[in-house]
Amino acid sequence: MRRLLALCAAVLVVLGAQPAQADPIAAQADPGPYAQVVDGGLTFVPMAPLRVLDTRDGTGTGGVVGPVGYGGVSVDLTGHLPASATAVVFNLTGTEPSEDTHVGVLSYVAISNLNLKAGETRANLVTAEFLGGAPRLSLTNKAGRVHLIVDLAGYYTTDEATRFTTTQPTRVLDTRAGGPVGPGSTREVDLSAVVPASATSVTFNLTATEPTAATHVTAYPSGAARPTASNLNLVAGQTSPNLVTVALGPDRRITLYNHVGDTHLVVDVAGYYAADRGHRFFPVAARALDTREVGGPVGAGVARHVDLTSRIPATAMAVSLNLTGTNVTADTYVTAYQAVTPRPGTSNLNLSAGRDTANAAVVRIGGDARMALYNNAGSADLVVDVAGFFATPPGCLVDCVHAWGGDLDYGPAPSFRPWLSGVTDVAAGASTAYALKSDGTVWSWGRNNAGEFGSGATGGRSAVPLRVRGLTGVTAVAAGSFTAYALTTHGTVWGWGSNQYRQLGPDVTGDSNVPVWVGGLTDVTAIAGDHVTAYALKSDGTVWGWGNSVHGPPHGVCPTESDCLPGKPRRIALPQPDGTRFTAIATTRASTGFALRSDGTVWAWGQNRRGETGTGSPLGDDVPPARVVGLTDAVAIAGGLENGYAVTADGRVWSWGYHYWGQLGTGAPCADPAACHSDVPVQVAGLTDVVAVESGSSTALALRADGSVWAWGSNNLAGHLGNGTSGSCTTTPRSEHCLSTTPVRTAISGVKAISGGGVGLFAIRP
Repeated sequence: MRRLLALCAAVLVVLGAQPAQADPIAAQADPGPYAQVVDGGLTFVPMAPLRVLDTRDGTGTGGVVGPVGYGGVSVDLTGHLPASATAVVFNLTGTEPSEDTHVGVLSYVAISNLNLKAGETRANLVTAEFLGGAPRLSLTNKAGRVHLIVDLAGYYTTDEATRFTTTQPTRVLDTRAGGPVGPGSTREVDLSAVVPASATSVTFNLTATEPTAATHVTAYPSGAARPTASNLNLVAGQTSPNLVTVALGPDRRITLYNHVGDTHLVVDVAGYYAADRGHRFFPVAARALDTREVGGPVGAGVARHVDLTSRIPATAMAVSLNLTGTNVTADTYVTAYQAVTPRPGTSNLNLSAGRDTANAAVVRIGGDARMALYNNAGSADLVVDVAGFFATPPGCLVDCVHAWGGDLDYGPAPSFRPWLSGVTDVAAGASTAYALKSDGTVWSWGRNNAGEFGSGATGGRSAVPLRVRGLTGVTAVAAGSFTAYALTTHGTVWGWGSNQYRQLGPDVTGDSNVPVWVGGLTDVTAIAGDHVTAYALKSDGTVWGWGNSVHGPPHGVCPTESDCLPGKPRRIALPQPDGTRFTAIATTRASTGFALRSDGTVWAWGQNRRGETGTGSPLGDDVPPARVVGLTDAVAIAGGLENGYAVTADGRVWSWGYHYWGQLGTGAPCADPAACHSDVPVQVAGLTDVVAVESGSSTALALRADGSVWAWGSNNLAGHLGNGTSGSCTTTPRSEHCLSTTPVRTAISGVKAISGGGVGLFAIRP
């Protein structure tokens, strides 16, 4: 089944104006490890409105007629979309609900796209990104039974199609200045004054007001046959908006059809798509504002400014969002617009006292990622859920990031990532990556479940790097599984993200979505982190740790009770004879620490379930610091998932720990998974002239002096080896390209630095 991430019209409040809670239906929607990255952006192909689901007559259900119960319905779009379709734009309508409910698109994020009162009909525009497999919509219903209708409006693709240009909000039709649209009547709208001749489709806010009867309104290209679809569903006296994206007729006209009674219609243009200009779409799914939690309700005649930089890059030109009003005290309207410009004479949301209402919107923001929300009357709490943004990637001039494999599904061969330039280092965690730029700033992308972005928000994801808030003068970055760390020129350490095991130090009790100072640490020269613990190397050559695995002996020096407070950094009990000092530190992802001493020896401590300390110690946990067997001239170290690695002065690579995925790189098969490990270092086959080794997952990377990158270990369907191959590991025996037990050359050269983790594998290329 192709998994979906709902992007547009995400109404993240349930009935009663409460935030959407985790839904047992949505919880089933694990997107798996491979979610296609779209940091290059998507382009749009418009379609004439096409109905692909109507549970009232069996369309899209194989002829089965009947409302959707608790759980939902699946809609196969094969035959309606080309194979290149990556995301789909559609109008979702719910009608005749038997009780109050909310309806959404199945994804790993628990969101709702429609909030319905019993018996009512409502519609909202949705964009859902396909994350793998066949094109399929999975719609969920929270309670009771409800009829669902899906009308396709177009799709996004990674192929070259049309791009979006945002306009200043422009009102091009208001029938209240003339006469309403009558029953069974149409009204043509000429858009030639606001969109160029090359435009193929238009996005606008369509508002109906003062309808005299229950009716529906349909927007479609002028000159085309009226489709069996709808954009607005109304009851008598209701004012209701809906965002519409529709293809243009050849004369840049659209037609609006009203079914029953009279109704006034208002059209406010937000932008258009064309092949010769505009910006690409980048999906995001995250909340940017909830005034019930921060700031309080927006009063009458008040404009509330919203900073979106925690969710989208400052270079974005427009944002796609869902705007929800709740706790409404008077009939009013809300206008969303660029913060630095005069408020336009348009609206995006019409609210009735005591009623929760939502509508999708596209807002021009002009490159500073700030918008304003104006409330006309009374007071209302407002919720902003970002669905995506429109931008042109800035490109890279020097020291560029290339990526492959990993949870972001960069593909089986290294590919250029277009958003970062001047990168000096990349740190890869379990689901989030971090880039350090030469200007001392840090940027993050991936998933943000615990505030791993450090941008000031929690939740959601982004394939496009966002700036970590407030950090300058950074000299190194490190990534634990769900926590990140930065080292500054002042020798201080800052951390953000998960604090489940007090990885953020003694002064922070919960997760943090902005960097916080790890108290008590100064004169630090290097940092490292694993799933539950972090480490710092100080200028005097001592190693310090904090988190779950260093509460005291046998790892940490704890002379007094106050030195063993949760999260307080304490010195690791490593031997440091006169004339020696520790020069580098590393960790596995599974609570094993490593330190390189100036005499070329490597020391390890912590978890040793797979022999990952390399000390020859009995398998188990809490191994005290001991020397890794046999290494006397090591010059670099690294840790994998349950492995340790070292480069010796002669350019060879040594490995120890688990070998189920071929991580040892010796060429030996794994006949018995329970015994497939080495508790002392073994030589990785065939590698010479190596200058760096990295891992952080079940795949290891080596950088040779000639700039080539070599990989061994897990490959799987994501293509972690970076040589253009991939293969399933679910079969017995495992497929040919599931893994490699010896190093293979990746399809990239001229590399200056490497990094790897669950989120992806990375190389920096000048």
